[in-house]
Amino acid sequence: MAAGNGYDEPDQAGFQCPPGLDRKAAHCVPPSQAKKFYRRGDHILEDYIWIGQPGGWAPDPYGSYVQAGGYVYQVNRETHKVLRLIGAKAVLDN
Repeated sequence: MAAGNGYDEPDQAGFQCPPGLDRKAAHCVPPSQAKKFYRRGDHILEDYIWIGQPGGWAPDPYGSYVQAGGYVYQVNRETHKVLRLIGAKAVLDN
């Protein structure tokens, strides 16, 4: 996930970005390893799987849920607008 670490510069966090990533990639993550995750209000329009019967983790058993990029989201069924991030698929499977 592309979240800040609370520091302005990478070396303040006690690590140094590898050469080549310090200027090219945000948060020292190679572009090929950066996972896309959606925020509330985003629209998920491609590369998703509908979850037909959510498990006990579903805050609304009648809601619509999709899996995209390793995360599970509650979405508006008609517009595909993200209502909330539920969590990582691997964690919810356990």
